Amino acid sequence: MSVSDAAKKFNISKRRVQVLCEQGRIEGANRVNGVWLIPTDAQKPADARRKNAVPENQLSFLDDLYKIEDEKLTITQVCDLFSISQATVKNWIRLGKLKTDSNSETFDKAYIETLLSEIKSGKDRRLKSRRNKKSVSGKGLYKDYITSEYNRKIVEGILSSCDQVTEEELRVILARFAIQLYQQSVGVAVSDNALFQKQTQISNHDVFNHLIADLLGGIDMSKFDSTNIRAALECQIQFVPSEDTLGFVYISLRDLSHRKQTGAYYTPAKTVNTLIENLQKCIDLENKTICDPCCGTGNFFIGLVSNGVKAENIYGQDIDEVSILITRINIFLLDNNITAEQLHSQFVCNNTLSNTFSQKFSVVIGNPPWGYDFNKEEITSLLANYITAKRRGVESYDLFVEKGLSMLDENGYLAYILPEAILSVASHQQSRELIVNNTAFKFVCYLGNAFSGVQCPAIILGLQNGYKGQTKHCKIELDDKEFIINEDREIGASLFSFNMNDEEYDCLRVISSVQNAKYLANNAKFALGIVTGNNKEYIKDTQSEESEIVLKGSDVYRYAIKKTNNYIHFAPEKFQQVAPTEIYRAKEKLLYRFISEVPVFAYDNKQTLSLNSCNILIPQIEGINIKYVLAILNSGVAAYFMSKRYNSVKLLRSHIESLPIPMVGAEKQNAIITKVDHIMNSSKNIIGLYEDLDNEIMDIYSLSTKQRKTIQAALSGKNLFILK
Repeated sequence: MSVSDAAKKFNISKRRVQVLCEQGRIEGANRVNGVWLIPTDAQKPADARRKNAVPENQLSFLDDLYKIEDEKLTITQVCDLFSISQATVKNWIRLGKLKTDSNSETFDKAYIETLLSEIKSGKDRRLKSRRNKKSVSGKGLYKDYITSEYNRKIVEGILSSCDQVTEEELRVILARFAIQLYQQSVGVAVSDNALFQKQTQISNHDVFNHLIADLLGGIDMSKFDSTNIRAALECQIQFVPSEDTLGFVYISLRDLSHRKQTGAYYTPAKTVNTLIENLQKCIDLENKTICDPCCGTGNFFIGLVSNGVKAENIYGQDIDEVSILITRINIFLLDNNITAEQLHSQFVCNNTLSNTFSQKFSVVIGNPPWGYDFNKEEITSLLANYITAKRRGVESYDLFVEKGLSMLDENGYLAYILPEAILSVASHQQSRELIVNNTAFKFVCYLGNAFSGVQCPAIILGLQNGYKGQTKHCKIELDDKEFIINEDREIGASLFSFNMNDEEYDCLRVISSVQNAKYLANNAKFALGIVTGNNKEYIKDTQSEESEIVLKGSDVYRYAIKKTNNYIHFAPEKFQQVAPTEIYRAKEKLLYRFISEVPVFAYDNKQTLSLNSCNILIPQIEGINIKYVLAILNSGVAAYFMSKRYNSVKLLRSHIESLPIPMVGAEKQNAIITKVDHIMNSSKNIIGLYEDLDNEIMDIYSLSTKQRKTIQAALSGKNLFILK
């Protein structure tokens, strides 16, 4: 039957039928001379969003649109489809980037479908800079996952030879490679054609035969068309006992949009080994029960077995069926004596957050999903069962911290790979409360950007159950340095700071406890620079009668503003986001870089405009001059405080507000202001002037000679952004 006939039979649109055919989800559908022909007995595929549906390889974020039966969409529905806020939708409407119906309240479904398709194809790039979870699709080589250059090249060749890979094709490729790995691991020859001849007798081992049958999932190999993946089936993969080769193939070929929606970023072997090495220094893993509640394809298990842990003591769970099937194969390849019953009872496909093992474990490890895209029904259930669940912004890794702690034996260990944000960002405070009230800190490893294609610094957090916030003897790995915390620290749920040794911590404690201090919290106005929505359209490199200078973050230096050739016509009604005009036109204000290793502030009394990379602060502490605040914020003390307390290249309002500003008399302020004016008005190299002022600021904070050297050592090599 034709696409039109199938659309009527399935009660869906013709476009939807075409997409299903392209994704290989309608069995027997074939394209002949550019036209899809569909068997008359073909069945409508299960909705890819159903919980029990087999995860598909080419999950499309158009699926959400096709589920909506109405031909007119609300603002809320459009927000969900694009994964953007209502404020952004309203800005797009105001700027003419999104067209509503004549009633200004609804959108035409066909128009939204076209727009989504253009975004997915890359023709429309409005979501590219937003790091939108649903805006990325296609296949990608996850090269950092393994070290074998040979296997990398094999998978890279497959990626270049296949434009699309269906769910069935992916399973067949995986089965083919699993057989090759089995042959190499046990030294038994298997016919190259065994997969296509009699799949129940792939090898002489019944357990392995069943694992391959499970992976193929009922595919009739006698009717399977291998034309599209012929090149892949001709490849030979190499068995590397310590690496998850099958997992590498799977995550490289699986659709990236699915990976992002599920928050699945699989862990490189190097990071896995770092976690296990640190864990082994805390606990003897022999004969301990170990569980990974979000195990993916089992790369942590490969690391554990490679380090002498028995497979019979390992348990794993994941929501992705194919991942669990690969995990079972990986475990079998490492231990051929494990039984089918053990594989099926210890490595299960299920949602850990709602249904997991009943037993407790000595160790819980893993890399829980970050940013999983929960639906409304799931959020409702989570709110009822997890204290870390919130109505707005449910974060999956917070939930897995809570779940992991609940799965531990008394005095058991949890070791997770997590975003560094869990240490300091306000939205994760409930997770920190659970941790500090129930565990001791055993190790923290700062990894930086550990995941390919993910700009998000990560940590390994090692905890022991049954204690309350103990930090003594905690091991820290940071920037190729290692140290042990020798004295227990006062630590609260508002912030976890571990990126400093005992001497550095003592220095931070002195700064934080300075006497007679005020704070900019509730004593200042903060504002974001202009968000134009399209800098190419609004920012010009030549000045006109209507335009004026606009500053970027890169134009701001400590105590100075670099000459710029960026100009803008100030028309607030046209921009995506603006602060009140009186903020930009304030008689005096401080401008600062939003992105920088150290705080960088400049003084402005010319009512200069700035973009959102250059934010605005107007101090309002009674009895304190703005230039005195400028000196404090530009000091080495402030740089050290921000670096050690927050360890972030983003300077947030909350960071600035937490810095204690010592109250000093008018005479001391005037002496500081005189030096600030000297620096700002000097045409010579100001390094010496800056150092002299910095020493005076350290005097105000009552820092000892040793503590000053600690600060200087910590800031050594950092760009201070002093205009020479």
